[in-house]
Amino acid sequence: MGLKNQKHRLKGFGKKLFSKYFGFETGIDIANDVAVLYRRNVVIKNIVFISNLLYSLVFFILGFSVANPTTDWIFAIAALPITYTVGRLQSKLIDLDHNDLTKQQIAMYVSSFWIFISSVMVYIRVYAVGQNAPFETASYVLIFYALVQISLYQDKRLLANSFVSLVGFVTLIHISITYNFFNLGLTWQEFLSTIFTDPVLAIQVADLALRTVIFILFYLINYIIVSIGQSIQEERKKELNKRREVQMDFTHIVRSLFNVVFQSASTILNERHAYNVA
Repeated sequence: MGLKNQKHRLKGFGKKLFSKYFGFETGIDIANDVAVLYRRNVVIKNIVFISNLLYSLVFFILGFSVANPTTDWIFAIAALPITYTVGRLQSKLIDLDHNDLTKQQIAMYVSSFWIFISSVMVYIRVYAVGQNAPFETASYVLIFYALVQISLYQDKRLLANSFVSLVGFVTLIHISITYNFFNLGLTWQEFLSTIFTDPVLAIQVADLALRTVIFILFYLINYIIVSIGQSIQEERKKELNKRREVQMDFTHIVRSLFNVVFQSASTILNERHAYNVA
């Protein structure tokens, strides 16, 4: 019995802790758009902090795994103050004014930009520059992870802009660094004709096309989820506002009814009192 109570308390503590740092609707009015955005900024700031620690961990792992780990150790150590600085900057932007929509939107875009740029930089460092082929898949997945983080804002426009930027940057990285197409010394016409004659180049181009298609499909799924989430949020807001209107109307009716009753009772009592005095 004591063990069950301890597990129950521990579970409750875990839920409270999770709700405090990662609960999107903890302690806010969901009908207030500014409060909702502020809470999302706070939660995503916490997620970004954990993500930055994850990126530092990636560099630490590389430091133990590669033949020349010096550079990765430098990146791992340098990432820690950067993580702290970014967290402080996000906190200052978010806390400038909790009730100002524009300032909260600025904080949202700054956080999204950092999410976007950090994942791309990690991929460039790990694979495109570091040439750590065994870690290419893991570092590439971080770009998908960045898109998921941005989608937590439930903002279709922000997600679309982030997707366009990500797919553009990643495609440029693949063309210029990963597959090094620019160093082939070919014109576009020669490049297109060589695709059908050089099997290695054909495989690389096919891989690039497949990556792009998968990323587009992943974005479309996230976009649909965000669209559904926005629709549900709007319906919840409408329902909550209707409930509040009904509650206000009911309160007004009850208050008016009691006022009439009390006034009538007061009038009757005054008449009886006057009659008794007479």
